[in-house]
Amino acid sequence: MITIRGSRGWLCDTPSRRELLSVGGLSLCGLHLADVVSAKTRVASAERPGFGAARHVIFVYLQGAPSHIDLWDPKPSAPVEIRGEFQAIPTRAPGMFLGEVLPHLAQQADHFSLIRSVGCKPPGLPNHGSAIYMLMTGHDPGNFSPTGLAVPPSREDLPSVGAVVSRFQPAPVSRFGYAAVCGPTREAAVVGLGQGAGLLGPQHDPFTNFEDPTRPINLEVFALPGDVTLDRLRSRVDLGRQLDEAMANVRPSGGHERSTFATQYQQALSLLQRNEAIRAFRLDEEPPTLRERYGWNRFGQSCLLARRLIEAETRFVQVTWPARSDDEPMPGADGSWDTHRNNFPMLRDHRCPVFDRGLAALLGDLHDRGLLTETLVLAVGEFGRSPKIGTATTNNVGPGGRDHWPDCYTALIAGGGVRAGEVFGESDRFAAYPRLNPVHPYDLLSTVFHAVGIDAATEYRDTLNRPRRLVEHGRPLGELF
Repeated sequence: MITIRGSRGWLCDTPSRRELLSVGGLSLCGLHLADVVSAKTRVASAERPGFGAARHVIFVYLQGAPSHIDLWDPKPSAPVEIRGEFQAIPTRAPGMFLGEVLPHLAQQADHFSLIRSVGCKPPGLPNHGSAIYMLMTGHDPGNFSPTGLAVPPSREDLPSVGAVVSRFQPAPVSRFGYAAVCGPTREAAVVGLGQGAGLLGPQHDPFTNFEDPTRPINLEVFALPGDVTLDRLRSRVDLGRQLDEAMANVRPSGGHERSTFATQYQQALSLLQRNEAIRAFRLDEEPPTLRERYGWNRFGQSCLLARRLIEAETRFVQVTWPARSDDEPMPGADGSWDTHRNNFPMLRDHRCPVFDRGLAALLGDLHDRGLLTETLVLAVGEFGRSPKIGTATTNNVGPGGRDHWPDCYTALIAGGGVRAGEVFGESDRFAAYPRLNPVHPYDLLSTVFHAVGIDAATEYRDTLNRPRRLVEHGRPLGELF
């Protein structure tokens, strides 16, 4: 449990004195706290299908925003200036069609579902920054410029979805609560946009590793300095705890910074004492044939790393597409999805072969290992792309490109109790606006929280002692379970 720059009694999940007394007497009746929590969870799950079905989350964030109409929501009957160059192909899920650039995912369609009616109106212009912040935090970016451009992250930011899961569903001791791999969130010069824990504190920031996983990952960050042993580090942690207790006696409402520092020290110690979480980064332990299945590129090997982190009991893993959100799309495995021009050759020859192979391998691998039932996988960009294909005279779009389009796009969701092989929601005939069951990005985050057993209506206190909801508005999509 953490305190958000205030006294412990402000957190909504802090037990009252009466509750503690009641729990203390449970053993007299032959019951223990774990029994009561388990029983309450079973009741909640029965009343709310899918609640708490997932133990882990893999959030595949497609930074830069791929074209939904070319990947997930083809419109073969639309005019050519809308439907584009790609044909629709059938999948293993009856009635579900994908763009021809996703043949591997078409063979995994019985393991995932699509939400084809996601959409919102970001504040200001439809730029990447505001849409990213909304998708990552579940809140409008009140501190952004009127144009929706990002500002550098700070401790006053609202926490990301991964940080919230780390806080309210802590990982087991000596495991990562929240890890981020492949690349950071980026718009222009702003790095880490919406990715950190913000006012929840640094102990819930992600453990980040953005090295190229096609090469051996440097694990020196987990090594102790030459003159420090585990016993010596343990003694430092014990001393820090004693100092915290002494400060609490002198100044009961103070000492938050030291407590946070001690918590991070304890997390580091527990990781070093048990090697399972660290070992997840040793991708060379995997058979070369499996690594080839994921693809020898940064995204594919990061998806494999995500699977290994889940096996090592990491609670939340974010795999972020490595290119900056607003980069000029270039050839190569790590290029941008921001296809304002040359949309079709970029998707066909560069972006989709890498993405299709990596995500399909991840879903198939999780399923084969029996991990998909307890792991929620969400893949989505910050918005979609415009239905109308650009011409030489189109504003903000070059020939053959598609512009930003937050009004309607698609998310892939799998595992964690979600029914597979289905399509939820529907866009109109041009994939321009939701036609049935509109879904806000905040509904997506509410669904993630629901799946891991966190009530999206939960509140906590910010640095000014104001109540804050985990999600500004929205609801879990119970229809998916």
